[in-house]
Amino acid sequence: QPRQIILHQGSKMAATTHTLDASYGKQSVPVFKVLKGVDGKHDILDMVVQLMLRGDVSLSWTHGDNRQIVPTETQKNTCYAIALQHHFTSAEEYAMILGADLLKRHRHLSSVTMDVSSRTWKRLSVDGIQHNHAFQSSPGPPRTTCHVVVTRDGPPKVQSGVASIRVMKTTASGFSGFIQDKYTDLQPVGAGSSNPDRIMCTEMTASWDHTPGVQVPDYTAVNTAVAQLLLDRFAGPAPKGVFSKSLQETVYRMATDTLAKFPTLAAVEIITPNVHFYPWEAGKFGLDNPNVVFRSTEPDTTASGRIYTKLTRANAKL
Repeated sequence: QPRQIILHQGSKMAATTHTLDASYGKQSVPVFKVLKGVDGKHDILDMVVQLMLRGDVSLSWTHGDNRQIVPTETQKNTCYAIALQHHFTSAEEYAMILGADLLKRHRHLSSVTMDVSSRTWKRLSVDGIQHNHAFQSSPGPPRTTCHVVVTRDGPPKVQSGVASIRVMKTTASGFSGFIQDKYTDLQPVGAGSSNPDRIMCTEMTASWDHTPGVQVPDYTAVNTAVAQLLLDRFAGPAPKGVFSKSLQETVYRMATDTLAKFPTLAAVEIITPNVHFYPWEAGKFGLDNPNVVFRSTEPDTTASGRIYTKLTRANAKL
C-alpha cells in the first residue's frame, strides 16, 4: 500500500508531506521451457516475464537503505529456478507459482504482480501426422498474455488474453447514421448509400478475467476456446457471415457471447483500433474500381479510430 512519508527538519515539520507509492521488479525476462511428455511428445512455453514487488520497501527510496530490496537480478534468477523446479502447462500456472514462492520467502512483501507475454508455436505436421518436436512460429504476433496478482489476502487474480491479432472482413460491413457537422467529410457506408460496402479490419487485443477463487483445470484449453469464440463471432456464421453495422456492434456481440458461454469468466475487455483501407481513386484516371484495390494503412503510424469495450458480469468480484 502507498505509505505516507512525513519529513522533519529539526523540531519543525517540513512544509509538505507526501505519499510514496513504491514498487520495483524485473522486466523483459525471457523464459523458454520445453515440456517433455513421457510419450516423447514435446510442448513449448515461450514467455517474456515482467514482475513487480510491493510491500515494506520504502527505506530504499527515503533513506537509501536497501535491506528490504530483493535485487532484480535475483528476481530474474528466481524466474528460471521456478520454471525448472515446478511442473506447469500454462503461463498462468507459472505466474501463480512464481508469485507464491516470492511471498513465502520474503515476508516483508505484500504482493507480486506478473505480466507474461507468450509467443505462439504451432506443431508441424508431416504427411498429415503431427510431429513430436518440430514447431513453427512467425517472428511477430499473435501473442498470448496473462496478468497475475498474488497477495497474502486472498486468491490470485488471473487475467488471460491475446494481443495484436489482425482480423478482417472484406465485405458485409458498413458505418452510417453518425453525427455529421461542418468538419465531417466521412461518407456513410451501407445500404442506401453510394458506397454499400467496406473492408472492416482491426488489430485486436483482448483479455478476460477469471473469477478469483474458481478453479481452472486447464488455462490453455479455456484460453484457446475463448480466443476462438472471439474470432468466430467477429466473422459470423460461415460461409456468408452477418452484416456488421459498426465495429462497435461486432465487438459488443463478441464480448456478450463470451460471458454467456464461459460462466467462470468475470469480465472481458477488447481493444480494437481500426486498420483503414481506402479505395484507390481510379475515377480520376477514367477507370472503375469496384472496391477491389485499396490503399492500406497501419494503425500505429496512421490516424485511426480506437474502440474500447469492457463487459463485467453483474456482481463480479474482481
